Amino acid sequence: MGSRRWIILGIAVVAQVASVGAMFGVPFVLPALREAYGLSIAQAGTLAGLPAFGLLVTLFGWGVVIDRYGERFTMTASLLLTALCLGLLGVVDGVFGVGAVLVGVGASGGPVNAAGGRLVMAWFDARRRGLAMGIRQMAQPVGMGASAALMPLVAEHWGFVAAMLLPAGLALVMVPPVVVFARPPERGAAAAAEVGPAAPPADGPTAATSDESANRDGRSEGPGRSAAASGAHSPTAFRSRSPYRHAAIWRLHAVSMLLGVPQFSMTTYALVYLVSVHGWAAPAAGALVGATMVPGALARPVLGVVSDRLGSRLRPVRVLAAASGTALVLLALSAGVLPAASVPLLLTCLVLAVAHNGLMFTAVAETAGLAWAGRAMAAQNSLQAVSNTLTPMLMGVVIHLWSIDAVYACAAAFCAAAAAVASLSLRPAQQAGAPAP
Repeated sequence: MGSRRWIILGIAVVAQVASVGAMFGVPFVLPALREAYGLSIAQAGTLAGLPAFGLLVTLFGWGVVIDRYGERFTMTASLLLTALCLGLLGVVDGVFGVGAVLVGVGASGGPVNAAGGRLVMAWFDARRRGLAMGIRQMAQPVGMGASAALMPLVAEHWGFVAAMLLPAGLALVMVPPVVVFARPPERGAAAAAEVGPAAPPADGPTAATSDESANRDGRSEGPGRSAAASGAHSPTAFRSRSPYRHAAIWRLHAVSMLLGVPQFSMTTYALVYLVSVHGWAAPAAGALVGATMVPGALARPVLGVVSDRLGSRLRPVRVLAAASGTALVLLALSAGVLPAASVPLLLTCLVLAVAHNGLMFTAVAETAGLAWAGRAMAAQNSLQAVSNTLTPMLMGVVIHLWSIDAVYACAAAFCAAAAAVASLSLRPAQQAGAPAP
């Protein structure tokens, strides 16, 4: 069983890489998209946000499908539909046709993230869950990095449509492994990894050291808790009350939404910034942006281990938000003060902007409990998609009214808001005896 769980983790990572490339690869071929359809930066940025809109309007429904029909069915359907939608880019005409297809790509590609996350949650216990989910969440920056490195090269030689067929091919390749391996563990094994419905989280010691610390700050009770005590895989466990009756999970969603603004501000406009402000060629800019995704990806499992040791998912997130906001302010000021520092600061901001996702995804799933994990992770992605959809549009307006440097100052404000929300104390609610969901 030990080797199988790591195979499943690997499949979840690669499938998510394909999904990320499909849904979020458009920003890396914005110059080719603009050239193909004669668009402004703001118009192209709006098209880049359409996959996130498709994700937003469909993902909670996909979460219900995940909880009802399982991860294998959902991931297989998602990968096939994503490849089909990307293939349609070669036959549609005009901006509106491309926009409709991109909405379909987001609508079909989103559930791979939630389904893969639920599968990993079921196979790994609380003591290794931060590491495992951190590795799985590496898929987003790895997918972004691969897209940034490869898609501009393909777009320069063969155009926008050809570049978008790269993730379509990977999605098709991943269908057979998903069908063969993407199954939940046997009940006995799953009991050890069970995530029980959580009470409102607060920062505290690890579950491995104290039963009284269960579910604090997005942590579930550790494997030391018996399956009988947690109700693991009992009918009542899967009919547990909604975690959305409590403020804890809403705080986690809010932090993710706020941090999504600087993340997608950077990933959407970093290549455009290097090309338009610093005169870089698009393939070179894409390669550099892609290279920054490597440390961003590696940061996620490292932070997962740190959160396992600290017994807190939100404490590292607060530090990340503060550091990211500071770097963004410096980047916004660098053009007028020290232009030579702009590119290094841009790369630093790119790394910091993508590092938090693994922690937040794990915290949401643990807080919701396995019975609600599919829906909660789908809701997490849906609410993040609000940020992802609106950010390119909002920042396109900021660029139009002021400059691209103003984007970084605006993004820094969202980092400050995220740090403030993550610092909110929910302990009074716990002391008042708030019931577990």
